Amino acid sequence: MKHTLAILLSLVSPLLAEVKISRVDAMTRVMRMQEVTDNEQAMEAARGEWESLQIVLSGPSQDIKGITLEATVLKGPDNTSIPAPTILREHYVKVTKSTPMSPLPEGDYPDALVPQDFPWQDLPSEQQINQPWWIDLHVPYGIKAGLFAGELIAKDVKGTEIVRTMLMLRVADFDMPVVPRLRTSIMTVWRRIAEVHGFDRQKEPPSPALAALLEQYYQMFADHRLSIDQTYPTYPDGNTGKLDEKALEAGMRKQVLHRHASTLGLPIWQEWPFSDPLGKQRSAAMSYCATWMKTLQKLKAESRGYIIMGDLDEPNSSEGYGLVRRWGDFFNEVEATHGIRMPLLITEQPTPDSWWWGSLDGFVDIWVPHFSSVWQDLESVKGKRDIARRMKAGDEVWCYAALVQMPQDWLDTHGNPKQLNESNPPVWCLDYPAMNHRILGWLMSRHGITGITYWDTLYASKGVDVWTDAGSFHHPSGEVYNGDGSYIYPATKKRHGHEMPVASIRLKWLREMCDDYDYLMLARDLGLEKPAMKLTETFARGFGDWNDDMNKLYATRRAIAALIVQNPVSQGGAR
Repeated sequence: MKHTLAILLSLVSPLLAEVKISRVDAMTRVMRMQEVTDNEQAMEAARGEWESLQIVLSGPSQDIKGITLEATVLKGPDNTSIPAPTILREHYVKVTKSTPMSPLPEGDYPDALVPQDFPWQDLPSEQQINQPWWIDLHVPYGIKAGLFAGELIAKDVKGTEIVRTMLMLRVADFDMPVVPRLRTSIMTVWRRIAEVHGFDRQKEPPSPALAALLEQYYQMFADHRLSIDQTYPTYPDGNTGKLDEKALEAGMRKQVLHRHASTLGLPIWQEWPFSDPLGKQRSAAMSYCATWMKTLQKLKAESRGYIIMGDLDEPNSSEGYGLVRRWGDFFNEVEATHGIRMPLLITEQPTPDSWWWGSLDGFVDIWVPHFSSVWQDLESVKGKRDIARRMKAGDEVWCYAALVQMPQDWLDTHGNPKQLNESNPPVWCLDYPAMNHRILGWLMSRHGITGITYWDTLYASKGVDVWTDAGSFHHPSGEVYNGDGSYIYPATKKRHGHEMPVASIRLKWLREMCDDYDYLMLARDLGLEKPAMKLTETFARGFGDWNDDMNKLYATRRAIAALIVQNPVSQGGAR
């Protein structure tokens, strides 16, 4: 028996000796071959907040493949506990051609976060590689503040423990808002979801299987503090174009009261559900819009309703501006006739590129300039400050990302760099520093900007397999924008064993960005805006003036949390 035990130990010991476990913060990309250092610091979060960590196993690829992680609940003060975290394995995609002006190299990048029962991708045949897992913890409301601790255990394919490590989280004594304060509109069309999962995109109503899949997508956005632009249950009948008010209210309840979405968009296009809404069917179209928005009002959520129309996106011509004015007139008339607000969102800056196009003042309620246009208008010495002018008039201003668009003024001011390392209007591409995705939470409130939009999460140029190729957007000029328009990976039963949306690491970073914004809004509510903004100046001063220094961001976040906790109003869970 002793001889048998010695043989078993000799088989296990080399694996224990060669596989190392490390804890790494959520904003660090773990490349396959880099040196990884264990971070023993506890995570920090408020009640109602998600917080993330990466667990990295390093060793020979043949020893790493097939490993699974398990976690215990986290125990805290007075025997209270936080549920065991969600554990996802990081899947790598290849950047074969860099995004324009990217400061990062080509190669394999971790991005898709797959459940552990998904098939493994091939691992590099190197003597020492890294395989990270993503750990998602949610702090329940009502839990006591203090330090919570649990364990993470790595097991091989036979279920034998290899190595374990501690998991620690310090809960701060305040609550995150249930409804995110940052207003978001993330476009992901239901027909595109149907298409990438192999359903008939033209069939209405969707099959029960597709309807259930759409609900998974809607929930994924909500779990990441983001709002999809529209949901199918709030659409009119796909065949008749008529509203079922009972079904509409149920769909709205689920989205704004159960998922706590910060916004919800009215479903209307230039030729659907009315073929001539600005002409012969104007009265019926106006009644439809008012009924939809009044149903939201019935739920005391009318402030979350708005109109976004893809047909009016980026109206870069005289004709485009004219069409926006016609629709702006239409929604102004709905407001006057039916007594309900109808805020029209347009992805455009208040200053037209050509004055020959005329003005959109009075026709647009929510302006959405590109990040670079925010810098150009509000921070450049040549800026016209029209964004501030429209805010003063009572309009909202959000902002949006797309591609790499650096104003010539910014390039001239910064010596025409070949690469964008920091202080650039943020770029939401996969092969850019992670801070580009997170810095917005610290910048928008400086200018009174209250929301963001984004154009797609499932985009892929023809022939691109997003599961292997990061080059989601191929521009006609030949440039490739890695990850642009692609934040969710569509898993299929045939390929992965599941029909479901899979989040990217970058989607998690956007959730962190929304939480950062909430921290600043909570501080402002408590009369702490000035000291909070002073703290952010250590790394975030403007859309064109920020540092890629995650340690300063973390330090600032802890300092603002301390300000909130020290305020008597916030203690005990004021939301």
